[in-house]
Amino acid sequence: MSMIAIIRLKGRFSISPDVENTLTNLKLDKLYACTLVPSTESYRGMLQTCKDVVSYGEVEKEAISLLLSRRGKTADGKKLSASKKPEEISKLASEIAAGSKKLSEFKVLPMFFLAPARGGFGARKMPAPYGPVGKNVHISELIARMA
Repeated sequence: MSMIAIIRLKGRFSISPDVENTLTNLKLDKLYACTLVPSTESYRGMLQTCKDVVSYGEVEKEAISLLLSRRGKTADGKKLSASKKPEEISKLASEIAAGSKKLSEFKVLPMFFLAPARGGFGARKMPAPYGPVGKNVHISELIARMA
């Protein structure tokens, strides 16, 4: 089972309550927050609800490793890179990418707070492939620019 990365790209202004509830359930309360979820039907339905506010796509092991090493935090709020070695983080990323284990089993927070993308987003309101909103096949590149 593959993992899907979801990044919130739009703020709170003029968002319907259904979309706001879906974003809260996905733990995407802040702008530029990112989360990793398994590729199941229930999550795909949630993504269909909030597709105009987020960018999502199937993520590779390298992007998960980048997220964990640069923006990952443990359950007590410390940086993951300070408590684990790079080899342990890459092993952890491969297990998460395979879908065999969850972030909570490793005591890692399920959300990552990213910075705005270096080089900009382009036309942010346009759906993919012209802009970043919606299903984005280049989600790994976007994560690399934001991490």
